Amino acid sequence: MAENPHYKRFLAAFGFLLDHEWKRRQKVLAIDAGISPGFISDIKNGKNIAGDEMQAVFAEKMGYPNFDDFIALGRSLIETGQPPLKMQESNQPPQPSSEQSLIVQVKSQTDKDILNGAADNYQGIPLYESGKLAAGVSGVEFDPYESPASMVVVYKPELKGCSRHNLAALKVGGDSMEPTITKGSIVVVDMSDKEQVEGKVFVVNTPESGIDMASVKRIQKWEKGFAMLSDNAKYPPVLSPLDWNRLCVGRVVWMWRNVRDV
Repeated sequence: MAENPHYKRFLAAFGFLLDHEWKRRQKVLAIDAGISPGFISDIKNGKNIAGDEMQAVFAEKMGYPNFDDFIALGRSLIETGQPPLKMQESNQPPQPSSEQSLIVQVKSQTDKDILNGAADNYQGIPLYESGKLAAGVSGVEFDPYESPASMVVVYKPELKGCSRHNLAALKVGGDSMEPTITKGSIVVVDMSDKEQVEGKVFVVNTPESGIDMASVKRIQKWEKGFAMLSDNAKYPPVLSPLDWNRLCVGRVVWMWRNVRDV
C-alpha cells in the first residue's frame, strides 16, 4: 500500500499536519482516534500502515471531514512541495467544509465593508439545548448528535489554535464552579481535547441511574481514577474510579458570561 499514489498523498498530508498544527498535540490526536501515540509515529515513519478506515478517521480528527480535501493537501505537497495557495496565504489549514456560515445584517455600507474584511476572524459554534449543564447538581445528558438550537459567535484568536477542532457550546445551569463559571454562562468545549490535565476544567459525564449526565468540573488525578472538584467550596470533591476516556466529553476552552450583575 505504501507504493500506492493515494496512500502517498495521505502520508504527505498526515506528516505535514503532524509537523505543524499537531506538532505538540499528538497525544490528544491519539486519544481522540482511540489509538496509541506510538501507532501514530509508526505510521508517519512507515513502520506501520493505516487502512482506509483509519485514514478517514485521522483526516476527520485533524479537521478534514471531507477526505478529498485531505488528499488534495497531500497531492499539493508532493507536486509542489507546498500546501495549497489558500493555505499559504492564511498560514492556516483550509477550513473544513462543514463549518457554519454566519449571516450578519448591518445598517450601512461602512459596517458591511468592515465585517467583510473581518469575517474570517470569527467562527460560529453550535449551541446545544442539552448543554444546560448543572455544574454540581444533577446534570443534563449531553447529546452531540442532536440538532443545535442556536449558534455562538467567537473571535477565533481566543480559541488559540483549536478552531478546527470538534467544538460545542453548552449552557451551565448550576453554581458549583462559581466564581470561575457563573450560573447561566455559555462554555465552549473542545471535544477533540480529552487529555487529562491536572487542575483544568472539563465537561465530564457522571453515570446516574444508568444515564451519563454531563457536568463541568475541575479535574485532579487520583490513584484509582480521577477526582472532580468544584470551585464553589460548598460542593465536596467527587471521586471516580471509572474510565476517563469514556466519561470525558472535552476540555472547556472558552466562556461567555453576563457581567451586568458582577
